Amino acid sequence: MLKKKNIDMTQGPIVGPMLLFVLPLIAGSLCQLLYNTVDYIYVGNFVSATAAAAVGASSSLITCLVGFFTGVSVGSSVTIGKAIGAKDPERGERALHTGVTFGILFGIVLLIITLFLANPILRLLNTPETIIPQAVLYMRIYMIGLPFNIVYNMSTSGMRACGDSRTPFLIQLVCGILNVIWDALFVLVIPLGIAGVGIATVLSNICSCVFAVFLTTRKDMMLRLSFRKLGIDGKLLKEILHIGLPAAVQSVIITFSNVMVQYHINAFGETAVAAFSTYYKVENLIYIPIMAFGNASTTFSSQNVGAKQYRRLLKGTLAVILIGVIVTVCISGLILLFPTQVFSFFIKDASVVEMALTLAMVSFPFYWIYVFLEGLGGSVRAMGYSITSMIIIIANVCVLRISLLRVFSTVYHTVRSLAFVYPITWATASFCFVIAFIVILRKKLRPEGNAANT
Repeated sequence: MLKKKNIDMTQGPIVGPMLLFVLPLIAGSLCQLLYNTVDYIYVGNFVSATAAAAVGASSSLITCLVGFFTGVSVGSSVTIGKAIGAKDPERGERALHTGVTFGILFGIVLLIITLFLANPILRLLNTPETIIPQAVLYMRIYMIGLPFNIVYNMSTSGMRACGDSRTPFLIQLVCGILNVIWDALFVLVIPLGIAGVGIATVLSNICSCVFAVFLTTRKDMMLRLSFRKLGIDGKLLKEILHIGLPAAVQSVIITFSNVMVQYHINAFGETAVAAFSTYYKVENLIYIPIMAFGNASTTFSSQNVGAKQYRRLLKGTLAVILIGVIVTVCISGLILLFPTQVFSFFIKDASVVEMALTLAMVSFPFYWIYVFLEGLGGSVRAMGYSITSMIIIIANVCVLRISLLRVFSTVYHTVRSLAFVYPITWATASFCFVIAFIVILRKKLRPEGNAANT
């Protein structure tokens, strides 16, 4: 029997439990978004536009690294979710310990590498010379918190797989508030500038990791983390990586494509860099909830794959997409009703705001398309076709997007033209996911392959 704070998604109503799961997930994701966003708000309003551009220039790389392990944690979440759906919590617990151990080891290795490569990577991305010193400083400080962020994601992946999105939300809420307080301390009281906001984020990541690990070790947890049991189960790690590595590569590819957009944006100068960074911060207000719906789709689908209830998986996936589209249209519509006020909240420079609005007016009206990409992609990965999902993303969000960037930057050479690559590639990727989802689900629903549903 699942504990009260966990949600069994293999039986009963779909929409109600789905909303109970996804709403804390959205709130928690937005709280986590506060870390880098609040950094940007403080430096944009209390330091300088150059400092804001420096934070923005390093944001894509930071998102890329964090996204890689978020992708790996998807593999852990799916593996645990399938075990929960199959009523095998012991296997789920072994998967949790394997995921956390892998995260600790690889996180430390990645930290060491990025500390040394921050400068050359930023130069390779055509980052303006005027902001490189501050961008390198911010990135190196931020990376100190990377292993803690990874352990947090791996620890809470077990909670989410069990249907508990409330606990991760409460952790992020507390740490998000602490991050705001520390930003104020290290920027306004102790004027450390861009270094101060980096230190604040590191402290917040450490706290979120400590809280997550502490709560996961409690006796009332369905899947309990024990330091004595930390270790790697080779078979389960293989299963986690079979799903997680393609998801991680997919996450990196999406971020890499954004880095390529930033590469072309950087050619327009410092104002354009700050504008793209500001656009990216506001865009996250739409993107993060969509990601939460994708995670909800993954959790719902993985539990039902474990229970071999593929018809219920179909209903749940469609429910996620419908709710996600409604929420996305509402958020993007609200931003487009008051665009100047929203963008000016992040930075006061009028020229930066104007250029950021140019990007937003092109892409925001079509962001609802992205819900199909995330919702169907989550189900496809949960059904064991993570490589298929990765291939679709590489073909559309990487190859096609980069090709369009080259064409648009050569033929039109305007910031506005570059923004069109987003809705175009969202649409093509979503179409591919629709086809893949239909084909895979039909295969799962064949009587000989799904006797439980006949």
